[in-house]
Parts: sequence; C-alpha cells; structure tokens
Amino acid sequence: MAGAVKYNPESVSDACTCGIRHIGIGTISSGKLCLYLKKNGFNDDVIREACDELIRRRYIDDDKAGRKVLLYRSGKKQESKRYLRERLYAAGVSSQVADDLISMVEDDRDLCFNLYLSVKPDVGSVDEAHDMSDYLKKLAQKRGFTPDISVYAYDKWLEKVLNDQ
Repeated sequence: MAGAVKYNPESVSDACTCGIRHIGIGTISSGKLCLYLKKNGFNDDVIREACDELIRRRYIDDDKAGRKVLLYRSGKKQESKRYLRERLYAAGVSSQVADDLISMVEDDRDLCFNLYLSVKPDVGSVDEAHDMSDYLKKLAQKRGFTPDISVYAYDKWLEKVLNDQ
C-alpha cells in the first residue's frame, strides 16, 4: 500500500497537484480550496498562486459552486437573501461572485411566497389555510425573513391557494 503523497510546501506545482487531487470531479470554491491547501502546509503566497492557476485552468469555479449552494437552498429549503449570502461566504465563494449571484436572486417577498407554496401548495378549506398561518410565518422567520415579509408572503399565498380551490 502506498504512503501519503509528500508535497513541497513552497511549490506552486505541488499545491496545484494537491488541489486537483482534492477537487477530483467535483465542484469547489476558491475559499474552500485555499483552506484545504493551508491545512496541508502550503504557505499563503503559494496558495494564492496555485488558486489563481486553478481558476485560470477552470478547476475552481466560484460561480458554479455558488449556484450549487443557491440551488440546494430553494423550494422547501428556501432562505432569505441575507441567509443565502452568508451560506455563499461559508461555502468559500468570493465576495464578488457572491454579490453577483445574490443580485440575480428574486426579492425576499417572492422567495418567501415560493417557500410557502413549496411547503403547502394547496389547501382543502379556508380553515385549513388559516390554520397554517402561524406555522408558515415561524418557518419564514427561521429562514431569515422579516416578520413584515412573512406577513406579506402569507397574504399572497392565502389569496393564491384560496383562488385555486
């Protein structure tokens, strides 16, 4: 059985190789790869050069990694723009790419309304719709939506599900 690969912490080429081996066929952000290389003993200058090289060679794609985060947090897992931005930063997506991606996301009112529709797309009666009020509003607030937004989205949701009956 082969031992662990030994890398020269001063070599940009070794840092690139280490990064590529870590990425494999997956998607990774620049921030996550920088942390991984740091953990493997590479110095900051080497990490910066290696990440720039891997971005140039398209092994690292913050846009793709960020879109993956946003896609995962849609539907029943929808969150507010503020929470989504925090998730992008936590995923190691650069601030510029995170800002660009967030600028393309719908308004919080629409996001919250879509959350409600994903959780409860229809109701059997007016009473059932009214019974969902507290549940939906609490869910929205857990996902980072303000009380004003959750009330607005609830009213819009209520109108939609009652009209669809």
